[in-house]
Amino acid sequence: MKILLFNLLPMIDSKGGAEKVFCNMANTMVERGHDVVGVCLENKEGKLFYPLDRKVKFINAGIGFKASLNVFEKLKTFFIIDKNKRGLHRERIYDLKKAKRIEKIIAEENPDVIISFNDSATRILENNLHTRIPVITMFHNSAELILKNASADTLKALAKSSTIQVLMPSFCKEVLKYVKNANVIYIPNVVPSYEAREFAGAKENVIINVARFDKVQKRQYLLIEAFDLIAAKYPDWNLEFYGDTDWDANYFKHIKRLVSEKNLENRVLFKGTTINISQELFRAKIFAFPSAFEGFGLALAEAMSAGLPAVGYKNCPSVNELIKDGENGFLCEDGVDAFAQALEKLISDEELRNKMGKAAKEDMKQYDSGKIWDMWEKLIKQVAQGKLSNH
Repeated sequence: MKILLFNLLPMIDSKGGAEKVFCNMANTMVERGHDVVGVCLENKEGKLFYPLDRKVKFINAGIGFKASLNVFEKLKTFFIIDKNKRGLHRERIYDLKKAKRIEKIIAEENPDVIISFNDSATRILENNLHTRIPVITMFHNSAELILKNASADTLKALAKSSTIQVLMPSFCKEVLKYVKNANVIYIPNVVPSYEAREFAGAKENVIINVARFDKVQKRQYLLIEAFDLIAAKYPDWNLEFYGDTDWDANYFKHIKRLVSEKNLENRVLFKGTTINISQELFRAKIFAFPSAFEGFGLALAEAMSAGLPAVGYKNCPSVNELIKDGENGFLCEDGVDAFAQALEKLISDEELRNKMGKAAKEDMKQYDSGKIWDMWEKLIKQVAQGKLSNH
């Protein structure tokens, strides 16, 4: 079977969770005997950050492509007074430009199934190209977050999609709230099953966070402020951040200033990015994840699989399903004080850390790679055979 993966978000040297899933899915489906083509649309030379099997055909259709409006198009939309109508009109212009860029690729590759990594990609496939190839649309965030401000064109395209895949059971109802009669299926992310023998070193008094530096979603500043409240009491503990610092350069500068203002330069460390994050997870003792929203929280799940108790917020989608409060970690009310208190409970109680860490590791076994990829392969075959089609 031939599978085409289509992602409109940045892919070149990008280090996020969706990009990781893209490469893992492509590699796994090739290993399982399928032909796989990966397509992105990015006007940037370079390679993917995560390893991609040489059998995967990867096409960046965006080299030399600019989706900006020309003078005539700007004038045409300038006089549309209604902000939403103006935005929708511009969205259609951008979509048409992108559709023309990938139309030939899809025709030449002629896959059995297209897996769309974004609702915007599905919009192009269904509304512009009117593809007869069945489309599986992936949601990498909560459905509510994706759909609450979605355009009418987006909702129309999603209704045509053969199925919509979500990462948490609770997201299924959210989809149906906006896209009536949609085929929705829950398939979570794959979480690596780590073994302690993979790491030979000793545990260190480290609280670890793994995420790109993003003020709106990842909110590292809350973790720094929480750590500051307890740092003097526990001078042998450090806070380490792993993640892309280029996502929002101004925010990262703010974070560095914040650390300096609190005189924590020797206690709060920025480690950059690494492919081998498991080694760092095994070295740490606590995982802290102050996100405002998540589609799954892959970094969190990987940390829990490595046996780390975690701290997150109760009102964060998916985090509040992965972390079971008081069992494999702590869920806090929003704010700095509650987060600091949860961290201190784990810092001060080694027995509690070990107990919760073991529970976290056990809970993550349900996301075993073989089980999840079997679910995906079954879905792909059903969609290719037309058993789930809405067309």
